[in-house]
Amino acid sequence: MYEHRYRELKLHGQPEFPLHIYRVEHQTNVHSILPVHWHNEMEIIYLAKGRATFNIESREFTIQAGDALIVHPGELHSGIDTVCGGTCYYSIVFKLSWLSSPHPDRVQELFLDPVLQGTARLPGLLSAANEPYSKLLDCVRELLSRYERQSTAYEMSLKALLQLFIADIYHYGLMEINSAPGTRHGREYNRQIKQVLAYMEEHFRDKLELDQLASVVSLSRSHFCKFFKTQTGMRPMEYLNYIRISQAANLLRSGSYNILEAALESGYQHVSYFSKWFKYYMHMTPSDYRARYSSGL
Repeated sequence: MYEHRYRELKLHGQPEFPLHIYRVEHQTNVHSILPVHWHNEMEIIYLAKGRATFNIESREFTIQAGDALIVHPGELHSGIDTVCGGTCYYSIVFKLSWLSSPHPDRVQELFLDPVLQGTARLPGLLSAANEPYSKLLDCVRELLSRYERQSTAYEMSLKALLQLFIADIYHYGLMEINSAPGTRHGREYNRQIKQVLAYMEEHFRDKLELDQLASVVSLSRSHFCKFFKTQTGMRPMEYLNYIRISQAANLLRSGSYNILEAALESGYQHVSYFSKWFKYYMHMTPSDYRARYSSGL
């Protein structure tokens, strides 16, 4: 099943339980499996099937089934299927402060505060080929299993597992020191692309032109197109259609919208044009998608 999240304003989980796990599956011949986006929560991406390359800020990681990545709050990240052979991954998204102690204590001061304040960083890549990481990956798989079963007090066990996960990172000496804030130009590019993505998210239902998007970051049309492609790997209008089709897919999965309603709610005025882009990204027609996924299959 397809689940797309760009710059999320939506809540992951509930205020009293700020954790949610997304299962994202793509069939063969799908290149982009996670469009560039960012959010204010921590995220663990666990690849269950296939092979993929993910970009987290300026770093690139090629991983295979059984590996995982850690994305820190505010980091731009995206992913592609390098062989287009089909992928399935889980995104564990949670609010890092949820793990904090209610009162100041040694655990908070020595281990959680450095991560919350950004002076310490969890490792970006957890490779199943390396022994210390394999133990951390066992913890991730246990977390996924308990979330799926949702037996009594599963919420407590998930919180405990995440705390154990961070404790083991310290135990195995895998915590990284954040001493490289990046170049001034890099920080500015990061700010600009986030600004554009937020604007596209807010206005994706409207008629958007390239000049309008370029004006958001005060660039010429040609410079904006080059800048956007460099930062996201996609052309601006291609990414806009990606957002719109994602929204339409969400609506069709709900079972409450027909094809025309989903198209109109997602910014398309013509069903034929909508269907063309939908099939391009989803590799099936909107009607086939609705029949398959709105029934829960």
